[in-house]
Amino acid sequence: MKARDAFGHVRLHWALCVVAVIGAVLIFTNLGSDYLWADEGDTAVLASNIVKFGLPRAWDGRTFMDSDFGARENNQLVMVSSPWVQYYVAAGSFLLFGENTFAVRLPFALAAWITILLAYHIVWRTTASRSAAFCAAALLVSSVQFLLYSRQSRYYALSMLFSCWLLWIFCQMKSLRMSALFGIVSILLFHIHPLGLVLVGILALLTLLYPPLASRRRWFWPVLPAIIAFTVPWFGFARAGYTENSAPVRSVGDFVARFGQHLIECASVTPLIGVVVLTIFLAARRGFAHGSFEPRERDFLFVILATVVGYTLAMAASQRTAAMWVTGLRYTSALIPLIAMAAGCLIVKVSRQRILVWVALLLVFVFTNFAQITPWLFWADKNPNPEGKIVAAHVPNGTIDCFFPTGELLFVRDLWRSNVGTVGQCSQFLRENAQPNDLIITNYESEPLYFHTRLPQAMKIMRQDVIYDIARRRNLPDYVFGVDHARWVVWRFNWDDYLGIPWSEVESHLLAEGGRIKDAAEIKETSWENRENIHFHRFSGDEYLFPQDTNRLAAHIFQIDWPVE
Repeated sequence: MKARDAFGHVRLHWALCVVAVIGAVLIFTNLGSDYLWADEGDTAVLASNIVKFGLPRAWDGRTFMDSDFGARENNQLVMVSSPWVQYYVAAGSFLLFGENTFAVRLPFALAAWITILLAYHIVWRTTASRSAAFCAAALLVSSVQFLLYSRQSRYYALSMLFSCWLLWIFCQMKSLRMSALFGIVSILLFHIHPLGLVLVGILALLTLLYPPLASRRRWFWPVLPAIIAFTVPWFGFARAGYTENSAPVRSVGDFVARFGQHLIECASVTPLIGVVVLTIFLAARRGFAHGSFEPRERDFLFVILATVVGYTLAMAASQRTAAMWVTGLRYTSALIPLIAMAAGCLIVKVSRQRILVWVALLLVFVFTNFAQITPWLFWADKNPNPEGKIVAAHVPNGTIDCFFPTGELLFVRDLWRSNVGTVGQCSQFLRENAQPNDLIITNYESEPLYFHTRLPQAMKIMRQDVIYDIARRRNLPDYVFGVDHARWVVWRFNWDDYLGIPWSEVESHLLAEGGRIKDAAEIKETSWENRENIHFHRFSGDEYLFPQDTNRLAAHIFQIDWPVE
């Protein structure tokens, strides 16, 4: 009987099975083939240190790792400013599958794939419409930005999964058991990324201000103190790191610009414009007032709308427009599946069960960009200076790319292509030429270089870094603070003074210590390996969808010979 029920369930939801298989192919194919980029390297190195020490220590006995100049560590050199869930998830995968790129990405890819299934389930249970649920899942699978986040060893996919899960628990929260589960998932969501607490705050406000959700107060508010107790104190531990990576808003004009920039980022990679247009269409048809939506559907869409606004307010309060232009939806990746679910519901409502209208709308949302902001800003500046402009959009290189998602074709093509960049080439060179204990110096993307080579790195802590005195008191080796006896230097001249010290000074120090410098290799600068943001992602063949600075200085690998003592 159970087997027949399962078979019947599969037959009922055969469309989900198709989408799930396609999603699995797109997410898991050659998952470990590309080298890690900077942020992925951070996850991998700290996860490796968890395997060794049980904690995300920045110092593993060979190399000190922190891209924020020591602002993320406490006095025990434990990284505290980035919540730990992503690191422990990656560490668990390392224990099962070994320390490699496939293992570090696998749990995040699984989370993304489950998000597809969960989005389908939530929309189906909310609307009782398999068509709406299929639309939501199909929009996720066809989103290149979603797929790029899915294949990253970073918190993005976990944020998407746990945010969807939390929202679903909230919608079903009518018992003490569900209330406790809501609290646990809320705490985990915060420790995936602090902005997860914004969603909890939004839901709290809705129980007070939105009458249809008032019944949730009974189950929501008793668990809130526990959520606060296990989240808010973390801000005290991580104050220095959060201060390093945030910029409080300073004026009303600045706030408005930031608010607009985040909406642009959101509308650039999600069908937010399409959702707004369909909502206006239904409102003009007086659909909201005449029962086009069941109460649970209306409440669900309202919660998603409130979440979009809440996350945008939080980003406007903490991030500069230029920073948002670079990071995109990295911090608010949860909006991708939420907006896809809203779009799925609205497409079916507008179609009114007419199959041709439903198919046409779905094709527009999946195979064109008209549901996003890009086609409506194709005339905008293609090469804005985000530091100089208050608000800037992303306009593709080719006009055709403004209207049709050619990134989908590039993404599928690259699943079976090698795409090695600067980090990969430098790693390959060092694995072929360096000895296991050779010291290296590098000024950029040190984390993936260390993960891929395991060569100890020198000149990691500068005198001006906040962690300098603490590291000295903990007796880290002298090479951590200087250049003496470094065997190799991987210098990314595009970021010459990123560490606060240019190559000319490093060269002078090496020569002063008695080293002899030989230029061993020149490496083409590709900026990043597997960048997570579609607006900066490098496809194979150095192909970009959006304009990039192509006037990059080549990276160099220098070999240092020292006199025999």
